[in-house]
Amino acid sequence: MRLSDYPSADDYLDGVEVVSKSYHELLPEFQDNSKALLVLDPPYVSTAQGAYRKAGYFGMVEFLRLMRLVRLPFVLFSSTRSELLDYLDLIVNEKAEGWQNLQDYQKISVHITMNKTAHYEDNMIYKFQAA
Repeated sequence: MRLSDYPSADDYLDGVEVVSKSYHELLPEFQDNSKALLVLDPPYVSTAQGAYRKAGYFGMVEFLRLMRLVRLPFVLFSSTRSELLDYLDLIVNEKAEGWQNLQDYQKISVHITMNKTAHYEDNMIYKFQAA
């Protein structure tokens, strides 16, 4: 337990614009803006999504639509509960549409243990510059 207050961070996000829209609307608005960083944390495909605010299911089709809009720079969150890393490798290996944006991506992984039998890996996948 912390014994003193955290330092004030009143101006920490000065100049940052926070926008909340569907990715269908938002990403095309920033497609040509090289100063916009895409921070993507979609629901994991084929997993329970009850904790998300929207009632609609984010399935494979929505995932594929989202991935077609990914461009540099981006940060994408996922885990081993989805097959995102396999998908990225497939796109790059097959040189499918947009593969250059995904080639040589970087990954930071954190191993999570929920209990004696449940564990997984959270991943932050990112790429800031063209290879």
